[in-house]
Amino acid sequence: MKIEEFLQKENGGFSSTRLAFLLWAVGVIIIWIVNSAKSGILQPVDGSVITIMGIVMGGKVVQKFGEKP
Repeated sequence: MKIEEFLQKENGGFSSTRLAFLLWAVGVIIIWIVNSAKSGILQPVDGSVITIMGIVMGGKVVQKFGEKP
């Protein structure tokens, strides 16, 4: 699967929700890796970060139910 296919809806249009989730997740992972590497130990992930990721994914689930087949 190509990254373009991951970001597309079933109808071929691009999904801004999927893009937002991908950018947020990649950003969080990069920042976590850098902070962990600087300190020499694995850093905990703050609960607010997990909450925002859940909200973005929850938005995608809600959007999916609202789409017409």
